[in-house]
Amino acid sequence: MTGLGERTSWCASPFRMRTEEAVLDSAAIAQGEFAVIAVLADAVQARVVSAESLAAALGSRTKLAHRPLVTAVLADLSDGTDSVLEHGYLTRVERPHGLPRGRRQATIPGMRAHHDVLYEQAKVVVELDGRDFHSLAHDRYADLARDAAAAAAGHLTVRWGWGQVFHTPCETAARMADLLRQRGWVGVARRCPRCRT
Repeated sequence: MTGLGERTSWCASPFRMRTEEAVLDSAAIAQGEFAVIAVLADAVQARVVSAESLAAALGSRTKLAHRPLVTAVLADLSDGTDSVLEHGYLTRVERPHGLPRGRRQATIPGMRAHHDVLYEQAKVVVELDGRDFHSLAHDRYADLARDAAAAAAGHLTVRWGWGQVFHTPCETAARMADLLRQRGWVGVARRCPRCRT
């Protein structure tokens, strides 16, 4: 292996590959876009590495499968996307349709809960409900309590799932644009290449 010395954690017992290197290797062999994103997002969300440390490790490599995708995903993880679904919302709904840039993993002033996306000026919260984490009654209860607290602070919460983000992103963007305009956004959503097909 080229660069083994720099890629190894020599102070660990037993010696092992540095975590950043192992995550990048896992992303390189992942099958498909969603799998690559999941490897990177899961590692960052679990706080075993940071997006910045992964980017630094990537910078020291000359070759890596899926390099353009990995580079783009790391930039978006640095900005706060936290999962495949959150990355999908950013790259398939918000960004290509010219919606305003929401803050990721944001809190409403005076509250402790973190929200997937917050459009501060419009006072709109977007929660992205992945299939894995929103099926238990306890999780659902916590979601409803968080939505009620946001509403009490004057914020409207919209929940999108896998289908709205990956199967109908253009329709989802149009609905978000309408909602944001109703709440003061003066911009105009644009049509993306997918809208035109």
